[in-house]
Amino acid sequence: MYLFEGFWVKNKNLTRKNYMRKLQFKLDLLALLPLELLYFKLGTQAVWLRFPRFFKIQSFWEVFRLLDRVISSPHFVRVAKTLTYMLYMIHITAALYYAYSDYQGLGQNRWVFSGKGHPYVRCFAFATKTATSIGKNPKPERQGEYVFMTVAWLMGVFVFALLIGQIRDIISTATRNKHEYRQLEDETLEYMRRLNLSQEVQSRVKMWFQFTWEQQRTLDESNILDALPINLKTDIAISVHIQTLSKVQLFADCEEALLRDLVLKLRAVTFLPGDFVCRKGEVGREMYIVKLGQVQVMGGPSSDVVLATLTEGSVFGEISLLGINGADRRTADVRSKGYSNLFVLSKSDLNEVIAYYPTAQAILKKRARQLMRKNAAREREEERERARSALQADVVIGNPKTPETAPKLLQTVIQALPFESPAVVLITRGSKRMRRKRQSVQMETIVEPKMEVTGAAETQDQKGLKTGRCSPDLLSSIQQELKSKHKFINLTDSEKALISQSANNSLEDMKVVDL
Repeated sequence: MYLFEGFWVKNKNLTRKNYMRKLQFKLDLLALLPLELLYFKLGTQAVWLRFPRFFKIQSFWEVFRLLDRVISSPHFVRVAKTLTYMLYMIHITAALYYAYSDYQGLGQNRWVFSGKGHPYVRCFAFATKTATSIGKNPKPERQGEYVFMTVAWLMGVFVFALLIGQIRDIISTATRNKHEYRQLEDETLEYMRRLNLSQEVQSRVKMWFQFTWEQQRTLDESNILDALPINLKTDIAISVHIQTLSKVQLFADCEEALLRDLVLKLRAVTFLPGDFVCRKGEVGREMYIVKLGQVQVMGGPSSDVVLATLTEGSVFGEISLLGINGADRRTADVRSKGYSNLFVLSKSDLNEVIAYYPTAQAILKKRARQLMRKNAAREREEERERARSALQADVVIGNPKTPETAPKLLQTVIQALPFESPAVVLITRGSKRMRRKRQSVQMETIVEPKMEVTGAAETQDQKGLKTGRCSPDLLSSIQQELKSKHKFINLTDSEKALISQSANNSLEDMKVVDL
């Protein structure tokens, strides 16, 4: 299989012809020549006959290219490739060291291989110490030995330093996100400490960093796919969000093109335990989709009653996106129960998308009105249920009975004096000012017989009788009426006290009832 003009060609005949046209085919053919047959004539000492195998190195590179393309974590493949280069360079150095020692003669001096032990192991150890500049090798004695050590040291200084630097870069790239996360977290916490913020706030910020890293493994999720073309970004977003977005009643049965544009506008937001997603009465500018965790809809006078719990896939706030008939206010508080991850679609993003879909815009507004009517009907039904429950729980208390007896002194005075006399009018009806006040509040009270007393509009004289003191106007009025009708003499101070005391004692048994 090979790539030709943007298409993967899988035809075997075409693949074979394409391979035979390349230089790699010639090198592979040369590497497969049976030169080992010449050993029968030249002997096994002719090791140079195996040199054409070196041309198979292209296959080594091709294997690592395929692994880098297939494996999901290519950093390990790249590190392994670099380590293989390093080991191969040491292998070549060990082979050259053995070849030079064999040329000079094994065991001729302390520098060359002595011939004792396993040749490859001893030579590989010598090459490793030379390439890594560990040293402690025997000093060279001949000119050729000095040249060999100089080349080996230069290879160790430059080539191996380059390979180790590549390994460092690969590991740094693999851990770059984690390093940036830790650096940003440390800088943020240090900034909050300089501001002398409370430990609670610092703890919540640290919790947010930890949860976001555990869920996303990055703090800049929105910029990861910026290098991709729009079609690939759309395909990735659809594979992640389309099932969630299709659950929204507002977007049910909408055309696929609209949904493809909307999924690119979704962004992820993380909330900590106890965080309020939105509050009652505020203007709704976003729609939320629960991706992970749970959120609670709060109600009650103090917003401490859990009305509902929304789980993964639940949607809320979709009606406020269109803002029809002023329905853009939040009707309840929504609080995160634990750690929760929500997708957010803002009103501005929705308006930007549906501006190119006038038909869908009309459908969305119609569907939003239907949802509003359903919600209003459900709220009215819930209100009636609450009213019926409250009515059943009410306790009916009957009106108290009208007192059966009136104060004896007042009844005696009323019976002794004419009904139209000022004293009787003052006792039974109160003064003109109090009558006007009583009429303004429209309160009536009845005390039998022929007497009206009201707790809401009680006369000043009746209040005086309750406290044991009669007003001078009432005493003077009673005295004048009695004198004019029964020819009584003036009341003495003791008689005045007796009248006040009798009135007070009689009023203690009288009940005043508001009708």
